[in-house]
Amino acid sequence: MFRNTVRFSMFALCCSLSAGMAWADGAVYAMTNALGNNQILVYHRAINGSLSATPVQTIATGGGGSGLQLAGVDSLGSAGSVQLDAAHRILFAVNTETVSANNGAGTYNQDCALGTITSFLVASDGTLTFADRVYSGGLFPDSLTVKPTGNGGDLLWVLNAGGPGVCAILPNITGFSVTAAGKMQATRSQRVIDPGPTSATSGVSCLAATAAGFSALTGAPAADFACGLNPPSFPRSPAQVRFTPDGSDLVVTVKGTNTIYVFPVDANGVAGNPTVTQAPGQVLPSALPGFFGFTFIRNSTMLVTELFGTATSIPVGGRGAVSAFGINGDGSLHPIVQDVGDGGTAACWIALEPIAGQYAYVANNLSASISSYAVGTRITLVAAVAAAASGPNDLATAAENGASFLYAVEGGTGNVGVFQINLTNGSLTPLTAASGLPPTAQGLAAF
Repeated sequence: MFRNTVRFSMFALCCSLSAGMAWADGAVYAMTNALGNNQILVYHRAINGSLSATPVQTIATGGGGSGLQLAGVDSLGSAGSVQLDAAHRILFAVNTETVSANNGAGTYNQDCALGTITSFLVASDGTLTFADRVYSGGLFPDSLTVKPTGNGGDLLWVLNAGGPGVCAILPNITGFSVTAAGKMQATRSQRVIDPGPTSATSGVSCLAATAAGFSALTGAPAADFACGLNPPSFPRSPAQVRFTPDGSDLVVTVKGTNTIYVFPVDANGVAGNPTVTQAPGQVLPSALPGFFGFTFIRNSTMLVTELFGTATSIPVGGRGAVSAFGINGDGSLHPIVQDVGDGGTAACWIALEPIAGQYAYVANNLSASISSYAVGTRITLVAAVAAAASGPNDLATAAENGASFLYAVEGGTGNVGVFQINLTNGSLTPLTAASGLPPTAQGLAAF
């Protein structure tokens, strides 16, 4: 039977909470993604947006993360690895379950361990209680998306980025139904994602010359481009899955082929055949890791980050960009604006200001900055460096009493960066950061 609840001792949860602590303002959740012992760190969010200096709870997922096997600057190569449902009742997190197997020559695993997903119930004070853990339906789950079903439960989809290769398992998206108690059941709805070719045809292949260039830019081993590994190749792997705001489509970005998949989803939550759009001009050797994280500013208008923008070779810095597309009724895309550069390097994660939705923020991982965009009828860069952040590799937002706040995982410092958003001009005011994250951390959610 496909669904096999992964059993483990409750003692492995390692859950701690300061005695007598209770609050109801909000919470921020950060994932350690630690190899063999993945955990969620819970920070109290006060009414003014500030966070508790250290986590008020640490709770194990019961599974293992990837550690730094994928890349030292970006441990999952994805967006959306931690997700809250719309009612803030259930939190979901991915577990890649990969095992370290570095042979000393830059070659990592070829293990075929299926990934898992963990769900937690969210208490009124923001703390978590373990609910369930199930197999993800593929290798290296790295992104999640969730929507309510209308009967008190949720529909959950996971992006499994690992493969293809020795495991004969292809990258895919897999659907789950979720009860109000957080129990997950695979719906047997699964669709394959193509990560790109293994030879120089189109999209990023495993060419040694390209690998050497990427290594020079990021510090990742050349073997990071190798095909068929688990963890997968960073620049080839799918990056994010997300529902459109009305829940009628699932959208997936794939870095290596510079493609965007749009899957129609029927009333039963079953995904149909996708419409696939590829960025123009992506022919080797100029094809680069492209579309990465995305969000929506209107029901069918998506903002997507471009890892290296319009650069024609690696390594090239300062080419991060954002494009906007409309989604047509048949799932095809029409460009609204393309390649609006932010001057940063490795523009990967994007978050929308949660109240008015007038500003978007992009984390530039390799240039230690967060950029801001105005996203009204036009998409324009407001500030190339709206805030400094050390190795930002995930973003989340929250709102309280008419004020908006932005949070960032800062891989370089082990902090959660905290910023208040100025709703008049989109500027960011730094607040005191919270600490406690390991170098492997990636994945962030807030309410």
